[in-house]
Amino acid sequence: MPNRFWVSLFILSALLITGCAGAKLKDARNAFHRGDVREASEIIREADGSGLSKLEYLMEKGMMLYHSGEYEKSIRELRQAADLIREQDIVSLSQQAGSIVINEWVTEYKGEYAERLWVHTYLMMNYLLLMKHEDALVEAKLTQRVLDEYPEALARDYFSRALIALCYETLQEYNDAYIVYKKLAEVIPDKSLVTPHIRRLAKKLGFQDDPELSGGGKQDSGPVLPSGGNSAELILFVSMGNGPQKTAGNLLLPPGVRISFPRYKKQSSYTGRPEVVGSNVRKTSAIIETDMLSVAQDSLDERAKLIYTKEAARIAAKEVIIRGFERNNKDSPVGLLLRLAFIAMEEADTRGWETLPAKLSLVRVFLEPGTHKLRVNIRGGSDNTIDLPEIRFLPGEKVFYSLRSSGGSTSVYGMRKEALEEESMAENSSEPKQFQKME
Repeated sequence: MPNRFWVSLFILSALLITGCAGAKLKDARNAFHRGDVREASEIIREADGSGLSKLEYLMEKGMMLYHSGEYEKSIRELRQAADLIREQDIVSLSQQAGSIVINEWVTEYKGEYAERLWVHTYLMMNYLLLMKHEDALVEAKLTQRVLDEYPEALARDYFSRALIALCYETLQEYNDAYIVYKKLAEVIPDKSLVTPHIRRLAKKLGFQDDPELSGGGKQDSGPVLPSGGNSAELILFVSMGNGPQKTAGNLLLPPGVRISFPRYKKQSSYTGRPEVVGSNVRKTSAIIETDMLSVAQDSLDERAKLIYTKEAARIAAKEVIIRGFERNNKDSPVGLLLRLAFIAMEEADTRGWETLPAKLSLVRVFLEPGTHKLRVNIRGGSDNTIDLPEIRFLPGEKVFYSLRSSGGSTSVYGMRKEALEEESMAENSSEPKQFQKME
């Protein structure tokens, strides 16, 4: 009887611990994916952000606030996420012991390598949209540190690398920006997307011996600077489609062994390609993109060896426990019941950052100073059009906007310098000064 009681209690405890995202988090994600970003950010405020899935909650909340234009609040959540990731480097022996017998749901979610990177990427974007260039550069350096730590897993994240270079440029640290672009040119499939930036900075720095200055006889697909050298710039952070989502893959092996492992699937194949139009003329743009599913999959593949090693240890530990019960209870079905319980408890850890886009694009458009009325067309899949407000560009000015396009839903937020003082004075009582369009 004591053995049966212990087994029942053990099984019940494991099943209570194992589970999916909370109801509020699930509701917030559903609202976000159908285009109700404001509603999503309101719902997630009511969710329980504590416990073993705290990092998952912080990343989701930070993303929803970002796409709601609440950049300061998004920064607070993502800053907590970054701090938590750093704290999680200390291994909890009790959690690890429990996961060997039960599953990974009894441990803190620490984020995939790509998710750890994108926490800093979105912090960079938040700071740039607030015109806090020094803070953005701090995040750029932290982003580079993560890229250096996992070079193979994160090799295909071209957006984050281009954003790092942009952060250096905004503070006129052109030599560092030049170095980042040169490294990006070594890994990006279409080098011509980066060459114009290398050429532009090489001229500025006086690097006359840079081979890119000659052009090599190739036609670039990047930006063409207006004459005069004081051109203004429109910079867009474009999120398209719904990003990768983890699901469980399962294998059944004799004698009664179940192996469950996480894998990614596409949430949405819709992405498209942004183009900027003004006065019915398509503007020449420099576009550097990241396929989020590819990077997420590379990141998970990098961790696969650790997953399979731990899975093998879990199988061995469970078998030892089962055989121990069978030896002590030869005429009892306890061993069989325990084996069935272990099969049921074997559940892949599918926690993750589900509000990421399918594609993240950095769009840079160089313009003559003056007033421009521009439109952004998302071509491919379900075509969407986003009208920007009339913007007056000063010589040398960089104007940032964040756009999201998913299915038939679009949204855009931007912030200029004149909005910052107003927001800092009334951060908790009013929305930041910005333009919004949602369909």
